[in-house]
Amino acid sequence: MRADLSFLTVVADGPDDYVIGNGETFVNVPGVAAAVIASLDGTRTAEEARARVLAEHGVDVDVAEFVTGLEGAGLLSRPRRPPNLWDRIRPRHVAWLFSRAAHAVLALLTAAALAAAVARPEILPGFSSLVWSNSLTFAVAFVAGSWILVLVHELGHVAAARSLNVRAELSLGTRLQFLVVQTRITGIWGVPRRARYRAYLAGMRVDWFFVCAGACVLYVADFAIVRLVMVICLSQIAWQFLFFMRTDVYYAFANAGGNKNLMADAQAYLRAALAGNAGQARRSVRVYAWFLVAGRVLGLGFFALYTVPITLAVVRRSVAELPGWQPVATLALVAAGWVLYLALLGRRLITSARSGALRRSRPGS
Repeated sequence: MRADLSFLTVVADGPDDYVIGNGETFVNVPGVAAAVIASLDGTRTAEEARARVLAEHGVDVDVAEFVTGLEGAGLLSRPRRPPNLWDRIRPRHVAWLFSRAAHAVLALLTAAALAAAVARPEILPGFSSLVWSNSLTFAVAFVAGSWILVLVHELGHVAAARSLNVRAELSLGTRLQFLVVQTRITGIWGVPRRARYRAYLAGMRVDWFFVCAGACVLYVADFAIVRLVMVICLSQIAWQFLFFMRTDVYYAFANAGGNKNLMADAQAYLRAALAGNAGQARRSVRVYAWFLVAGRVLGLGFFALYTVPITLAVVRRSVAELPGWQPVATLALVAAGWVLYLALLGRRLITSARSGALRRSRPGS
């Protein structure tokens, strides 16, 4: 029987390191395995492919067993997924957003924004001048604006993925105790490593565009809504650098180091290090492992320098507006948000504590 595996993608990912996949499931294989797949293009039997690989690479591979292993990994069946909204976007529709001309426009806009900030430092938004109109109007605008700009950030990832002809799916997810919108682009493993940066960093690129455009607008005229957009987008960029979670910067850092499962490898390294048996690990894994430890501090810093000041600014304005139903509604909205936050945090801490107690109670643990 002549097996045809030509539908599988085969991407070189490092020295003797290849990623093969069917668009949904991907695995790492050595170079000789990639050669086997290249031989199984529907024109050869398993034995003929075995003979060719032996002649060209000097390695005797049991091709039939190899194919059975691919089947067990779910690679031999093409993914059957219903089309979604983003599948209608063809690479030609969005490729221009990542062209050299687009990069040049963003670079010029960045230069203009920096010049505007130097000429008029007051255009840089501060928390004291951020709460405008009345507190309720600001609170609603801030919440709505945050979610809208998060969606726009994720649409940047969608556009980048589709420009590479990779399927994209939007969904809600969590990062630690935070509720987030996320873009699933599993198929990105099927493109060369260098091209993956486009998809990983596209959201931050969108955020930076709005920051720079906002600075240029504020240089001409002062609009409170523009200041709000700038603060939200700057916070989204800062958030991505909290890459002790799986943020955009986390994926870019893992990609740079050639790590396929950086977080799990780093956690395993830390456990081994604490047990006094760290062994060998990639430098990127060792660096990231200790960043995981420091990451909690950075997370608290983001909380202290962004979440708390915004909350205090809204509360102070609301108290100043009392009495009246609008400031009361604003305070109730802020209180509800904090109750939800603390409930999620408490649930996570309880779950972690129970998991730790369960591991300690197991024999031999």
